[in-house]
Amino acid sequence: MQKKVKICYQQLLIMTKKIRFLFLLIGCFGFAQDTDTQFRFSPSVDYKINKKWKVGFDYRYALEKDVSTFQASVFQFSGEYKINKKMSLEAGYRYTTSFENDNQRLFASFIFDYKIKKFTLSSRTRYQFSTPYFNTTYWNEFKEPNQYLRQKFTVDYNIPKSKASVYFSPEFFIKLETNEVKYHRTRYQFGSDYKLKFGNTIGLSVIYEDRLNPTKTDRFIITTKYNLSIDELIKKLNKKAKKKG
Repeated sequence: MQKKVKICYQQLLIMTKKIRFLFLLIGCFGFAQDTDTQFRFSPSVDYKINKKWKVGFDYRYALEKDVSTFQASVFQFSGEYKINKKMSLEAGYRYTTSFENDNQRLFASFIFDYKIKKFTLSSRTRYQFSTPYFNTTYWNEFKEPNQYLRQKFTVDYNIPKSKASVYFSPEFFIKLETNEVKYHRTRYQFGSDYKLKFGNTIGLSVIYEDRLNPTKTDRFIITTKYNLSIDELIKKLNKKAKKKG
């Protein structure tokens, strides 16, 4: 098991290096001058309490400036309530820390999933509220909170006779300001996940973020991720123990 995980992780690292090199070449041939290549490592763990409730914890270590400089560490706690087989609600808290500043975020999401054979079509509508301090005096005198409405669509395909899946998801960011509501940026993500034994999943994805601003500070984000589903791990271990018994 450990040997398989090690081999898969090494393959992900090789793929990451190749993708990074590819995007650096693309950047040299005409992409926006300020486009930055970034990297994220995102381990996470979740636990399904029952058929309705699930909780999770995510961590992110991020690099920027063509993967040469530390950007931030992100800690996120979330909870999800399943309304029915297709719909669920999610809410959570995120804390981001870096050398320059810290930030806090509250978010709430409505998620809709629809399965068609090997395909899963998903829609996630999220409202987020971000600020360094939950203090009205700070908001009035220094900086208002950043508020966004985010709409994400995902098409996920489970590869037949395989534990792997591939997905594509565009996401649109609408910035909510005091006097106006305006489109801010679009994020395009393409990735793949691979399920291992005992509730383990590894994945690799690439994001291109197209920002609507005069300087065009767009970015590529390469993400490697690992997830452990505790309830799946417990089920597998119990099943294995019963077989031995």
